[in-house]
Amino acid sequence: MQHEGYTMETRGPADSISDIGVTGSGLASFRALSDHDRQAITGIIESKYRIKLAQDQAKEDVKAVAEKLGMRSSELNRIIKLAMQERERGNVLVHEKALIEVAEQVFLGFRA
Repeated sequence: MQHEGYTMETRGPADSISDIGVTGSGLASFRALSDHDRQAITGIIESKYRIKLAQDQAKEDVKAVAEKLGMRSSELNRIIKLAMQERERGNVLVHEKALIEVAEQVFLGFRA
């Protein structure tokens, strides 16, 4: 999430909030945060909390659905991961099937 006045671009040394070594002690000295700085940091913290809550809820949802389907959460997570990759990139399932076929051929070679 980007806040007004803040970008992902790197800034020059004059824009840095710290100056390491300026005091001669080797410790960083930081400039005071403006209200805008504090609001931006608070927004990031709140965003991270929302993400954490959503991740925790998704984990509980996976557990409940997996239990209902009679499978392990890890199996359902693998299915979800493959479906998401297929949606994003395509050809993921075809590739996975091809890998499984090769693995089967290797396995059958061991049994012979």
